[in-house]
Formats: sequence, structure tokens, C-alpha cells
Amino acid sequence: MIDAHIHIDFYDKPTKIIKEIMSEDISAIFVTHLPELYEKQKLMMKIIPQIFLAVGFHPILINEYEFNKDLFVNAIKETKFVGEVGLDYSIAKTEKSQVKQKKIFEQICKSVNKHILSVHSRQAEIDVLTLLLKYKVENAIFHWYTGPKELIPDIVGAGYYFSLNQAMLRTNKGRGILKEIPLNRILIETDGPFSKYEGSIVEPLCLKEIYSAFGEFYNVGDMEDLVFQNMSSLIE
Repeated sequence: MIDAHIHIDFYDKPTKIIKEIMSEDISAIFVTHLPELYEKQKLMMKIIPQIFLAVGFHPILINEYEFNKDLFVNAIKETKFVGEVGLDYSIAKTEKSQVKQKKIFEQICKSVNKHILSVHSRQAEIDVLTLLLKYKVENAIFHWYTGPKELIPDIVGAGYYFSLNQAMLRTNKGRGILKEIPLNRILIETDGPFSKYEGSIVEPLCLKEIYSAFGEFYNVGDMEDLVFQNMSSLIE
């Protein structure tokens, strides 16, 4: 199984989560919030082949931290995965704040080359897609997409993917979005620990049931194989 988006370092007991990933034979993309946090984790993650560490700069941290571009550029020489990055206009109440976010995301888009981006796009979906296309970013995954359904064909047409989580199955809006995403663009994520499964913080041990729920929703007999094939196509 593949978990396309998880924040291992934000769990209370990250070592427990790593053990679950290994015991369940899960391949996981471990996204980080800052280049500094990538640096902190990279030595340990190098010895765990099932976990792919991504370097990120989360847009919600823009007013708390400066973007260390040098550290980011060095990191993308070591990993093909970038995340979590993007835009979040739900916290950007002024045009100035949005411009600040876009400047950093533009720097990231200009720096990458065939990397795989796990992208945050809350209330900024059109601008995120516009910047990805402007800088010819080849590989992007729209993580927990909550934007307009009308934009989905444009995202798919650009060759991008979506990582879906269990929370999207719980709402009419989420299920409506899921119905518009073609099967060959689907990946599965937990987004742990920032999402819940049956009332508790989601963990890797929940992933098999989450895959089963998506298989039932999409009427797909082998959801694990579908996601594996999609991820393989993305990585090629």
C-alpha cells in the first residue's frame, strides 16, 4: 500500500508510526513543513527504504518563518519529493499576504526539475494550477483537494494527480469531488495526524480499511493495485 501524504513528525509518537509503516509494508511519502525539518529527519529516513522524505514549506507558516531557499535547493538535490508546498488563501486575508505566499511558491516551482510536488491549495486552487503551469512543473499531486469541481478537468489535463483521504468520503462536497476524478489520477493519503478515521487520529494501521472504503466507492476490486500503477506512472 501507498500513503501519498503523511506528517510523521507531527504525531505524538513518530517512532510508533514508523514501526506501523514498516510492519504493514506501506510505502509512505513523509511531507515536511520546512526545509529545516527535512534536514532534521533526513539521516534517520535514509535507513528506512519504505519512507520517502519530502522537503517542503507549508504556506500556513509564512508569517512565522522565512523561506530558506538555499536549504531548500540543497535538499532537492537529495530527494525527488517536494511537499508540503503551495498556497492557502483561507489564512491570507489581504492581497499582500497572498502575494507573499505566491512569491515563495514561485521560487519553489522555478527550482524543481522533474520532482514530485505534494501541493496544498486551499481556497487558492486556480492560482496554484496557474503557477504550476507557468513554470512547467511536470509532476504534482493535489493533496486533499476541496476546490471547484469545474477545475478538475484542467488539473487532469495538465497531467497532475490527486491524493484522496478518508475525510473526503464523509461529506457530500467531498464525494462530489471524488466522482469527478478519473481512476488513473487517484492516489490515497492519510494526511495523519491532521485527519481522523472513525473518530480517532488516523494512523497507518487504518490504511487497509481506507483503501477498502475507496474501492467500494469507486467499485474497484483491487484499489491497492490501482494506486500502485498510478504512482508508478507518476514516478516514471
